[in-house]
Amino acid sequence: MNKSYDTRVDYPLSYTFDRDSVVVIDPLAPQIKIDVTSGGWNLIRKTLRINATPINIPLDNPTEIKFLTRSSLIPMISDQLDGLRLIYVVTDTLFFNIEQRITKKLPVYIDSVAIPLSQSYRMVSPISCNVDSAIVSGPKSTMEQMPAYVQLDFSNKSIDSNFDDELGFFVSDHVTVEPNEAAVKFKVGKYLTREISIPIEPLDFPIDSSAYLSNHEIVLYYTIKEEDEDEVTATDFSITADYSMRNMKDSTVIPILMYAHEKALDIVLASDRIKLVYADPK
Repeated sequence: MNKSYDTRVDYPLSYTFDRDSVVVIDPLAPQIKIDVTSGGWNLIRKTLRINATPINIPLDNPTEIKFLTRSSLIPMISDQLDGLRLIYVVTDTLFFNIEQRITKKLPVYIDSVAIPLSQSYRMVSPISCNVDSAIVSGPKSTMEQMPAYVQLDFSNKSIDSNFDDELGFFVSDHVTVEPNEAAVKFKVGKYLTREISIPIEPLDFPIDSSAYLSNHEIVLYYTIKEEDEDEVTATDFSITADYSMRNMKDSTVIPILMYAHEKALDIVLASDRIKLVYADPK
């Protein structure tokens, strides 16, 4: 074991640079493959990483250095090998993807339309959030493409009850937010779609009944909060059809909603025109 031997080893690496001012996008190579020669015992220790001090790679301008080639690595490695003599650097190139760190204070934005409510549920209160801004930090290229706000992440949720939870922020890889969570609260209610038949009140129709509506009722669709469903009846709606506003070309008249229950939402009439019927002259 006291003789000299040649061998190939994966030797550990370390890097020196100001890590607070930059973001390492791709992981730095943890080791480099080299051919070395030394005494047998020394080779065993180094191969087994016993007392093997990593080769330090200084990066004075880490955001500017994109790679180091074999020729530039050789002197660094040769100077730092303790008890080993470098024969050859097998690794051709070390690549670096390091960007300048940018930090901004951005407002916290909640897109109420994008909140993932379960089917038939709606928000029935304002949204409460315990933070209105956050410190966002990340690589320059990413930060330059970010909007002028930071958005809370509601992904993987399906909300069907009053919401009171801590949420993280929706950001790209390598971006950090401080604080990293925000407390959000709001109330939701279940809404039902219902239909009801409403009598149509004719206005300004001929007294002699020479013209009349083909239908005297119309179906009305509406949405109502589940707990308010029993409050609504047909008498809470009024629909008229004005003969003076008839369409002479197709003999129709438009039904008009005059009033509705204040809790009935998304009101839609089943038909937007009603056919007129003219009596045969005697």
